[in-house]
Amino acid sequence: MYIFKGLLERLAEGESVCIAEGYLFEFERRGYLQAGAYVPEVVLEHPHLVKALYEEYVHASSNVFLAFTYYAHLEKLQIINREKDYEPMNRTALKMVREVAENTGMLIMAGNICNTGLYYPDDPKLIQKLKDIFKVKKNNC
Repeated sequence: MYIFKGLLERLAEGESVCIAEGYLFEFERRGYLQAGAYVPEVVLEHPHLVKALYEEYVHASSNVFLAFTYYAHLEKLQIINREKDYEPMNRTALKMVREVAENTGMLIMAGNICNTGLYYPDDPKLIQKLKDIFKVKKNNC
């Protein structure tokens, strides 16, 4: 019987933990992302490819599965007129990563947030806007 150990337990026991990431650059290299926005449209348009890349990372010995939700937030989606895809894009990425994690016994998985060009430390309105963006993202992942 498999006994699940979480990330903190593994680290406390001195285990090495490998986290698979780099989806954005890999799918851009393969021609599935628009340069500039880099929104993970491939999650909805070619989900089988995303799931296959998750599985490739299993083969490469990843212990933690990070869902391909990087740049899948409303600010980025607005650039390419795909705001309506916000929730389906994030939920699909999370569902697929969970399926791969459960099917392989690698049960540590996570959503993903990204950097932003909106932060200006002296602008309280933008700081509040960013807090709202991250709150929405957190509640949907």
